[in-house]
Amino acid sequence: MTPPKLGIKIVLWKHLDPDQSQALKDALTLQNVKVILAEIFNLTNVEDLREAILLSLYTYTLQYARDEDFTIEKLSAYFSIVKDSHEYCTETSFMNLDETFAFFKDLLLCHSVYCPPHSAELFTLNEVRKMSFHMINTYFRHFKLYKYAFTPQVQLDLVLDYIGEPESMTDLVDPRISETKGSQVTDECIDKENELVKITEKEEAKKYLRKIIINVLQEKIREIKLSVKEKLKQSEEMVNNKLGSAGYRDDRKKSLKMNKHHRK
Repeated sequence: MTPPKLGIKIVLWKHLDPDQSQALKDALTLQNVKVILAEIFNLTNVEDLREAILLSLYTYTLQYARDEDFTIEKLSAYFSIVKDSHEYCTETSFMNLDETFAFFKDLLLCHSVYCPPHSAELFTLNEVRKMSFHMINTYFRHFKLYKYAFTPQVQLDLVLDYIGEPESMTDLVDPRISETKGSQVTDECIDKENELVKITEKEEAKKYLRKIIINVLQEKIREIKLSVKEKLKQSEEMVNNKLGSAGYRDDRKKSLKMNKHHRK
């Protein structure tokens, strides 16, 4: 195996120190784990959906580590790998599934290869494989949901300025013109009336132009929405393909068959 990429660092004790890791490992129930994590990371606002999602992610990450009977070193490292991968995912509003998955794999590699001081052989190859399987089937399978919940939505605010056109009809009307008295109509008034007619026609033309632009933009927005849906579908297929190429899907089918066999 090759050494980890430049910039990937060992995350042992980064977010959980030895005492905290030991307390989480020794917790009697999963609810106790949740309470300890909420205190450590100040996730106490039950009405905040993001905090609730984070607390759930952290709790079930620790549940996996406890189920695998990890040492406190492995527990701390795996927790930080998951936490850092999530933070890498939410750094941008744009889709970065491949980049996040590559970052996660590099972090795993950094803790499974003996190459001091850049990496440490903390996990075995079998543990790395099982952790990858766990993350693909939990976090990466719901990647777009985490993306939606933790990244700001990108919105387009469009303002149209018409160069050379008046802002309103009153801009072209000379304020010095006074009202005509009685039925007396001068050539100047006739010219002004004709000018107002032209202005009205221009305003109607501008409204028609705005309508055309709005229709075109709405059509483009519909196309973008369809494109986003298609990309989300492709990202889900990509995760499934990664499962298949890594052999995880076959393992899952075997486990399902074994469960059915035991039930019989």
